[in-house]
Amino acid sequence: MLTRVIYFFIFLCGATGLAQADNNELNKNNYSQKISTSNNLQIVVPKNREENFQIWKLEFIQKAIKMGFSKDLTETFILPAVIEEKALERDKQQPEFNTPIWSYLDRAGNPNRLKNGIEKLRENEILLNKIEDKYKVSRHVLVAIWGLESAFGEIMGNYNPVNSLSTFAFEGRRSKFGEQQLLALLSLLRDGYVQENQLMSSWAGAMGMMQFIPTTFRDYAIDFDNDGNKDLWNNKSDALSSAAHYLSRHGWQWEEPVVIEVNTKQGFDFSVAENSQKTVNEWLGLGVTQAKGQDNLEIHKNLKAKLIVPSGHRGPKILVFKNFDVIKKYNNSTSYALAVISLANSFNEKATITAEWPRSDKPLSLAERTSAQKKLKELGYKLGEVDGVIGPNSRRAIQQWQKDVNMPEDGYLEKNILDILLK
Repeated sequence: MLTRVIYFFIFLCGATGLAQADNNELNKNNYSQKISTSNNLQIVVPKNREENFQIWKLEFIQKAIKMGFSKDLTETFILPAVIEEKALERDKQQPEFNTPIWSYLDRAGNPNRLKNGIEKLRENEILLNKIEDKYKVSRHVLVAIWGLESAFGEIMGNYNPVNSLSTFAFEGRRSKFGEQQLLALLSLLRDGYVQENQLMSSWAGAMGMMQFIPTTFRDYAIDFDNDGNKDLWNNKSDALSSAAHYLSRHGWQWEEPVVIEVNTKQGFDFSVAENSQKTVNEWLGLGVTQAKGQDNLEIHKNLKAKLIVPSGHRGPKILVFKNFDVIKKYNNSTSYALAVISLANSFNEKATITAEWPRSDKPLSLAERTSAQKKLKELGYKLGEVDGVIGPNSRRAIQQWQKDVNMPEDGYLEKNILDILLK
C-alpha cells in the first residue's frame, strides 16, 4: 500500500519536486512523513489527522517546557488529550452569532431565569452590597451575567478544558486562542489555583460560575473571602467578585447607562450607525429622539455613545454607552450584551427595548452568511476574513454596498436583502 501511495505522489508531483520538499513548507495541521527510496529520493507521505495531533502534542510540550513549565506537569495533562469534535461543532454554532437577536433575547430573559435572578439578588444582598461598595459595578448586571453564563451555578459545563483547548490550538480558526488559553491553564494548574478534579468547563474552555477562560481566571480571579483559594466553582463571593473585578478593570462607569432605546426622524442617515461615537447632544442634533418610557436623553447629553440598529432600520434603535462595550469584553457579541442589560433591567421591572423586532425576517444560515461575505469580496468591498460571522468589518462592507445600490445603509442582512446581493 505504501509503495502505491509513493508512486501516486511521484506521478502527481514529480520525484524531483518531492525531493526538494522542506519541513518549513508543511503547516502544522498538514504534517507529513518523509520516506527515503532506494535512489535516495525523499517521498512525502501525508499523515492522518490523529498522527498529526500526536505530533502537535509533542511539539506543544517542548514549547511549554522551554517556557518554564515542568516536563511532568505538561506531559501529565497534554499527552492524554484527545480531539474534542463537539467543541469544533459548537464553535460554528454559537447562539449569539447564529440566532436572531429577538429569539436570543427571548431565551435569555425567560420567566424562570428572571424569577431565579430576583431570588439570587435577595439571597445574596449582603454579599452584593460588599461587592458593589468595593468595585462599583451594578449588582443587577453581575447577577444577569451569572444567570446567563451558568444558570446561577447550576450548569458549568461538562467538557475537559485540556481537550477543548488542545483541539482549538491544533486546528480550526481559533488556534492562537487555543494555545494561549492552554498555556494559561497550565499556569493555573502549576500554581494550584485549579485542581485536576476541577477540570470541567464549557466547550470553549470557560470555567466556573461566571465562565472564565483561563487567561481571565489567571488575571482577574479574586479570593474575596480570604480563605486562600480562588474558587470560582463553589464560592459565590469569589465568583461574583471576580466578575466585578473584571468589569471594573475594563472601565465600568458606576451609575452611567448601558443602553438607551431611542427613535430616529424620517430620512435618518443610518450610515452613522455603529461606526460613529458621538455625544448624546450630537445625536440629538442628527435626528435621534426620545423614546417613550426611556431615560431622559438630556440628562446624559455630554456622555459619548454609538447608535446601533441590530435588526436594521425597521427594528429598534439603541444608543450604547461605555458600559455596553465593557460587557462586550466579557463576550464580544451585541446579542449577549443586550441580553445582559435586558435581564438586569428586568430585575427592576424596567423594559430595555419596547420597539418591535422584525420577527418575520428570515435569518441567514452560516452558509448564507459566508456566501454574502464572498460576494461582497468579489464586488471589491473590504471585510477581512470570510468566516460566516457578520462582525463590524462585514457590516461596514454591507453598508457600503447598500449605499451603492440606494438602500438604507444600516449594515443589516436578512434573506430578502441577501437575494438582492447575490443576483
